[in-house]
This record gives sequence, C-alpha cells and structure tokens, in this order.
Amino acid sequence: MKKKILFVAPNMEPGGAESVLVKILNNIDRSRYDIGLVLIQKKGSLLSKISKEIRIIDLKSSRSITAIFKLKRIISKESPHVVFSIIGQVNIILAVLKFLFYRNIFFIGRENVVHDEWLYKDITLKKRVIDIGYKLFLKKLDIIVVQSKFMKDQVLTLFKVPESKIIVLNNPIELNKINSLAIEKDLGRLWDWNKINIIAVGRIEKVKNYQDMVDIIAELPKIFHLNIFGDGTERDELENTVNYRRLKNRVTFHGYVENPYKYMSNSFVLLLTSTRESFPNVVLEANACGTYVISYKMPGGINEIIENGVNGSLLSIGSKDLMVSEILNLYKKGYNSNEIMKYVSKYSMENYINKIYEIIDSGFEDIS
Repeated sequence: MKKKILFVAPNMEPGGAESVLVKILNNIDRSRYDIGLVLIQKKGSLLSKISKEIRIIDLKSSRSITAIFKLKRIISKESPHVVFSIIGQVNIILAVLKFLFYRNIFFIGRENVVHDEWLYKDITLKKRVIDIGYKLFLKKLDIIVVQSKFMKDQVLTLFKVPESKIIVLNNPIELNKINSLAIEKDLGRLWDWNKINIIAVGRIEKVKNYQDMVDIIAELPKIFHLNIFGDGTERDELENTVNYRRLKNRVTFHGYVENPYKYMSNSFVLLLTSTRESFPNVVLEANACGTYVISYKMPGGINEIIENGVNGSLLSIGSKDLMVSEILNLYKKGYNSNEIMKYVSKYSMENYINKIYEIIDSGFEDIS
C-alpha cells in the first residue's frame, strides 16, 4: 500500500518556497506515495505548473491562522502518514496540531526565511505572536528542513530546537529543464541586443532593495542596461524613481515571465541587492545558464552558494560603488560560463529528491 503524504502551503503565488514545492510535487515518485496538496487558498500562477496527477484540496480560507480548524478536519479525514509544510507560519499551525492531536503522524516543516532579519526588524504585533509561536511550538515538529547552515544555526539559537531534528537541504535546480529553456532565442522587442545586459529576477518588494540597483546602473556607462523581471508591491514606486531620474532608457521592466532562463543565458551578469535571502534560488538558476552573479553578502545562505571569483562575487550590503567597480572589472577580464555551469551541478533535482525520500521515509520508520 502506498504511504500517504499531505503537502501544505498558503497558496501558489510565485515565490522561492512555492517554486521548490512545485519541483517536489512534479518529481516525487507517485507510484511510491499517495500525494495530496492542501492549500489555504487555491490561487496563484504556479498552480498551472503542478502536474494534473496531484490532488489539490482547497481550504478556501483568507488567512493561515483561520485555517487551523479546517486543517484539522482535513488531516483527520485524510489520515496521512506524513504532513509536509513549506512555509514558516504554516509550520507553526501544524506544530500546534501535532502537539495537541496527532502524535502518531510524522510532521515535517521546511523553513523559508532568515528569522532574525524577518522577525526582529520592523517588529509588529503579528510578528510578536509568530515569534511566541515559534519559541513554543516549532520544536514539536518531527523534522525541520532548513536551506543553509546559517539558517540551522538560527533555528538552534533562537528557538531551542534539538539539533537532531534539523536537516540542512540546499534548494535544487532542474538543470535539464533550465538548459532546454535557456536556448530559446526569441527574447521579444523589449530586449536590446546592442547593450551589455544586466538582469535582476524576483519580486519587487522592499527586502529586494531594487533602489540600489537603480543607483548602480546610473553610475555605469550607458552601454550597460538593467532588465528587471518580476512584479510586486514596490513596482510602481520603483518605476517612478526610474522615470524621475531620467533612466527610462536604461532600465526595462519586463514583469513576470514564464521563462526567465533565456534572458539569463543572454545576460552579462545577474545582480542581487537584497538585504536578506534564505537561499536565493535565482543565483543557482543564473549559474545554471552560465551567468556570473554579483550579490550583496546578505544574511542567509548566499555564502554557501557563491565562491568568490568562481561563480560570483560577494560585496558588503550597501557598497554600491564597489558593485559598479566589480561589474566594470568583470567586463574587462570576462569569465568562463562552462566552469560556472559545472560548479552548480551538485544542486541537481535528482540529488535533492533522493534526500526528500530519505526524510519522508524516516517518518514511516518512526510511526511504524
């Protein structure tokens, strides 16, 4: 008989955690496991990326916290062997349910944020409540998956979770899929082949710090062009800044695109100016396309991805002048795309999914 696994997520809006979940769902062996996906709200463009063979349960709740009673009913009805959550706030809800009702079900939580940066800066009442929830209940989960050693140290220090419960599992990349998409040549009318193209990919939110990129492109020679792929709450403000500074001819907003890899493979460099990143998949994806990355050295797992001078460069947060110099120096000396692609092969989907099997199967051993 197949073992039943319920994956749980708030929704399928584009994001790093959600993208990893899609990869797990589409690559997991469905002849081996009975898979279900529970969504707090069934919405988001990534829904179309999920295999039609995956059964989706929609809780139709507007907020994660109000979904706790519906989650309890679903778990009781489905009687899964394993419940696997991909995002912190849902992890806490499931940890409470585990502690109160489901001692014989194996609960796995995947953490997706740098906690001291997210919880303890710009503190709100909501964050205080979440912090209390983490400190009281996160340790009640059977396994906590983190994306980097940095995140492991935070979970150990901040929430006193036993080290035996924490597993470091770096995010995967689908190398074959990326390689096949990267060779597409139709980049559309907005792409200027006569420029040295710099690319940025991700949600346009405050934490991504796109304002620094605008400052950087303003200091570079006019042959350099910044292409921003993504949408978000800060997009209008960022576009206003670009227009106000008369940089409209030097910065292009492409919005969200289905295939960013064809643009990555035709870019000189990918920039990352975030103030925090748990484990930025976009760095691995750019490297898989043979593209060098220049990034701020923000809290999170970036140190564990980039080896200076090999697949990228790390600079202190806010060092915009140094980033300008690094871009110019890199353009003069160049880099080896083939070596960069080899470097990230260790992050293959095959390696990742085998580790997921080990984690899930350890739950079957514990509850048998």
